[in-house]
Amino acid sequence: MWVRFDDGAAGVVDLSDSASVGGIFARWSDEGFWRSAHIVADTGAVAWEDGSEIDVCPLSLYLDVTGQTFEDLQAEAATTSVA
Repeated sequence: MWVRFDDGAAGVVDLSDSASVGGIFARWSDEGFWRSAHIVADTGAVAWEDGSEIDVCPLSLYLDVTGQTFEDLQAEAATTSVA
């Protein structure tokens, strides 16, 4: 899935490993299911259909696209915050 964030970070997130896990993620193997993908307005998550079964946290997607870790973002925030 290709995503772009407000800060310009963009790239492809490969969710195919989750599809192979099965369970609710098995639906990701259905091309038609992908057509229901949308952004949840109040959270920024990517969800499918009504969002009650599967959604993906935007922070998780951002970290995947940028190659950063949560700790990287914390360190960056600490150096850019005003004391």
